[in-house]
Amino acid sequence: MKIALLRHGPTGWNAQGRIQGHTDIPLSEEGFEKMRALLPPPNFETARAFVSPLRRARQTAEALGLSEPVWDARLMEQNWGRWEGLNRAGILALDGEDAFARAGAGLSFRPPGGESTAELHARVQAFLNEIAREQTDAIAVAHLGVLRAAYTLATGWDMQTPMPPDLDISKALILRLAPDGRPVIAALNVPLPVRARTA
Repeated sequence: MKIALLRHGPTGWNAQGRIQGHTDIPLSEEGFEKMRALLPPPNFETARAFVSPLRRARQTAEALGLSEPVWDARLMEQNWGRWEGLNRAGILALDGEDAFARAGAGLSFRPPGGESTAELHARVQAFLNEIAREQTDAIAVAHLGVLRAAYTLATGWDMQTPMPPDLDISKALILRLAPDGRPVIAALNVPLPVRARTA
């Protein structure tokens, strides 16, 4: 079976460069309008739908017209602890110029008071394992960290380098799941179709 993973639409904190994590920030008015002008990727319009319980993801699912998506906390963004609400400059001012280096790299990365990247990957994999038990396709609206985790699980990227340029998180990431939940990339960077205007 296949699953299409989408990132939520833009928020005010996105525009300000502030880390959201588990903070329940809604879509901006512009973000909601942007997502309402789009449709789910082709062949996923009637797929089983799942969504992070955070408002920005639920509003995105609503704007795209997904029917009664199932809330699943495993699709929430990485918990960034005390860094939530801050931009990069704010983090460095709070925790020093070496804040990111001290927090670790790759799967060991853990923001102060937050969740490690390894823990995020474990819950994303648990979600994939469960939905792979059914052979019908699925769609999920989640977050940047979840898409990065899914990409890493499918490709083995070690996360020691900058985000791969072939992963465009503004588009859909489509995975093919084995019956045990093991993912492989089915398609990268699938654009969301523009909704036809009604007269």
